[in-house]
Amino acid sequence: MDNSSPKYIHGYLEQEQERLREQALVIERPIYDYIDFSEVNELLEIGSGVGAQTEILLRRFPHLHITGVEYESRQVKKALENMSKLGYDERKVTFVQQDAKKLHLEKQYDAAFICWVLEHISDPVKVLVSMKPFLKPNAKVSITEVFNSTFYTYPVKNEVMDYWKIYNEYQVQIGGDPQVGVRLGDLLEEAGYHHIDLRSGGFHLDSRQPEEKSVVFNYWKNLMSSGAPSLLEEGLITEKQIKEMQQAMDDLREMPHAVFYYRFIQATAFA
Repeated sequence: MDNSSPKYIHGYLEQEQERLREQALVIERPIYDYIDFSEVNELLEIGSGVGAQTEILLRRFPHLHITGVEYESRQVKKALENMSKLGYDERKVTFVQQDAKKLHLEKQYDAAFICWVLEHISDPVKVLVSMKPFLKPNAKVSITEVFNSTFYTYPVKNEVMDYWKIYNEYQVQIGGDPQVGVRLGDLLEEAGYHHIDLRSGGFHLDSRQPEEKSVVFNYWKNLMSSGAPSLLEEGLITEKQIKEMQQAMDDLREMPHAVFYYRFIQATAFA
């Protein structure tokens, strides 16, 4: 990675770029069932990455034109490839490589969308301030963010929870905030948005939802594993700890009465 780039816990390997798309599909319904862009034409997506969310937005709201802003050139390149494979061209989606804290865009948008992005940014209010001039008056803003301290399994597996603690502490160390979801209301207010509304979404899965629970345990194991290369490189974890975490997640997935619990936070506000 370019030393001038900020550290990113998930990295930019091709395997991780594909995981982002798979992850987006697994967690699509709990997020998008509460998002309505049916009256939006021009949408600004901050932190568009490889286009994982862009793909879902265009499928659910095919009338949209989306401008995706992404800091990392490797993600922009992959996003363009993904959109091309899906049959979308510049008539439907445009990607620009910019720092979201210092936006320079050519027009104003009807709405903005941010998903799993502010957790990686050291001063997220700067992003919200930076994008405001490029939103039309009363443009809708939809943000979905993590609240990682809510993650819990029954039974508790120390191999999982110890790894999760290291993972989240590293994210803080590199300037992120794995609890940023709970701050969305204050951040939006500080940035000058109004009619701010918050909701909690997520998973509470037990023996009544065996198939969904199995999928989500796999998804979460892959999410946690995506941080392993960075944690190894920093000397914060061993290969043994990674394998023990992965095995423990597999064990939980196979337990009929295991429970998976996690909450994220969604905010809707207006410019």
